[in-house]
Amino acid sequence: MLDRNVRLYPGYAALFSAYFWMPVFFLYFSARFTLEEVLRLEAIYYAAVVLLEVPSGYFSDVHGRKRTLLISAVSLAAAYALFIFGQGFAAFALAQAALAAGIAFNSGTDTSFHFDSLAALGREGEYEARESIAARNSFWAGGLAALLGGAAGALDMRLAYALSLLGALGLVGLVAAMTEPTVHQRKQALGANFLLQMRGCLGCLRSPFLLWLFLFSVLMVVLNHIPYEFYQPYLRFLAPNWELFQTSTPLVAGAHMAASMLVGSWFAARSTRWRRKAGLGIALLSAVVLQVLVIGAMGLLLHPLVAVFILLRSTPRDLMTAPLNAAVMPRIPQARRATYLSMQSLAGRLAFSGFLLFFSWAAGSGAPSDWPSVSLLLRIGSAAALLGLIGLAVTMKRALRDGV
Repeated sequence: MLDRNVRLYPGYAALFSAYFWMPVFFLYFSARFTLEEVLRLEAIYYAAVVLLEVPSGYFSDVHGRKRTLLISAVSLAAAYALFIFGQGFAAFALAQAALAAGIAFNSGTDTSFHFDSLAALGREGEYEARESIAARNSFWAGGLAALLGGAAGALDMRLAYALSLLGALGLVGLVAAMTEPTVHQRKQALGANFLLQMRGCLGCLRSPFLLWLFLFSVLMVVLNHIPYEFYQPYLRFLAPNWELFQTSTPLVAGAHMAASMLVGSWFAARSTRWRRKAGLGIALLSAVVLQVLVIGAMGLLLHPLVAVFILLRSTPRDLMTAPLNAAVMPRIPQARRATYLSMQSLAGRLAFSGFLLFFSWAAGSGAPSDWPSVSLLLRIGSAAALLGLIGLAVTMKRALRDGV
């Protein structure tokens, strides 16, 4: 039965990553709300994740991986239905909260489910290689979904959310076919309350190795999301006089995102090889360097060559995911694993939520969604990225000395 989990997991990861809505969400929101309201909706999403991220990990450790993944899939389906049929800011805010629940209940539990299933079969040594393959498949699926979602959005942006709804319903069926991994260690969490569980997870950060990886993860959540938030308006500003772009912006954005995902999938499949060659610290810092360059280029120059360069915006996440998870997972007890990963993800999302609120303030009340406004925000983001890179580079050697 657990063999089936291992077989189904790459399909689950791929289908979960099929965000048909991603090429159109900023355009879809912008068509209905001001830039300030769009940024506020994004902040609502990240604030909801703040509330749900760690409790969802604790729920997973106590009540099971499968049940948690099922809640995730149902929440995604509810969110997409609200985006399709909802009217007004309040409905979209509720949809953002449901989307946050879907993401939060998956976060940490998916990879814990994968590791626990392999560990129960005595095959945990296969985890990093299998995780990199799952990441590659996820980016292939994400690329195809972006292309189809963009094409559907060119007709009606709600169609992209309709495809996402079908995908979420497929996730519900896939999770139902899975089996809960072994719970012999997870029973330790049943006698612990939430605060004790959190205390145990925070205690893991006494390790300089885990602390450095934690801070790296937080920084990269912020940096990976900045190009994601702004690449759609960047492409729109790039060619205001191109008739095709003006009439089919979702299609162009979807094609651009699909190309980015395909580039990323190539790097994801080779991330383990790069980590073995360069070492963990250099492999992870290379992801930071690349994202600093992407954000900086977007903020400084509006040019077609930059549009080509930002095809690499997904690559940093591809390079870091499998090596980071493989470094963290064996060092966290099973009874705390999903809670810890959720806490790590929460810290990053909380940091980015703060960035979005700061961006909203920097943009100003009623600010138009134009190039000068977006350029300013990207330049602020690139400056913060550079500072983070310097901090990680300075502390890397000492922090990783005992862990590698």
